[in-house]
Amino acid sequence: MKKQLLTTVLLATLSSTGLTALADDTKLNSVDKKASYALGSDLAKNFQQQGVEIDIPALVLGMQDVMENKSLRLTDAEMQQAVNEVKKQVMQKQAEARKKLAEDNAQKGEAFLAKNKKRDDVKVTKSGLQYRIIEPGKGATPKEDDVLTANYKGTLIDGTEFDSSYSRGTPIEFQMGDVIPGWGEALKMMKPGAKWEIFVPPSLGYGSKGAGDIIGPNETLIFTIELIKAEKPAS
Repeated sequence: MKKQLLTTVLLATLSSTGLTALADDTKLNSVDKKASYALGSDLAKNFQQQGVEIDIPALVLGMQDVMENKSLRLTDAEMQQAVNEVKKQVMQKQAEARKKLAEDNAQKGEAFLAKNKKRDDVKVTKSGLQYRIIEPGKGATPKEDDVLTANYKGTLIDGTEFDSSYSRGTPIEFQMGDVIPGWGEALKMMKPGAKWEIFVPPSLGYGSKGAGDIIGPNETLIFTIELIKAEKPAS
């Protein structure tokens, strides 16, 4: 919606004033100029995020030819071919960057876990899950189909927080099948009232896919989990 509105304003401005390259000292002293500048910066950010390298004079030339109703200097086929080639290059760069990130994350995670497991208060399961007990809790451990209520905080190994029920002020309700394998394994050993810190390797977390904007591929994750209660599901 924002881009559509800004585009409308920009085109209205260009129709009356024409399109020229702006100098560094151009004064943004009207609504139209400010809107045009906003759209330009928005487009540039989008190009940067996608890793697209844009030739600004050529970009301006293409806009100018359209606004002045001139014949386009390239055929539709030529333009589509060029765009497709750039898309291909961008996708290749993104794939290479993600592969490198996955390798780096895996190495950092392995080094972290190798050091962490030497701590006196950390235990390691056969799957590679590491955990330490902050509060042991009391009662029976949860069953597979129980409805669990818990508070939690999740961070990367560098301390970056990516999620927290504490921050939201509300615990979550879920079942074992709703969570990553590392959570499920830990919860089966926890008792109501227990508070654990778990260290989850990628194989028990989100793997090579990652999750959201913060959890990259092959990230090792740290969770603080406080199991509040475990109840049988309503019949």
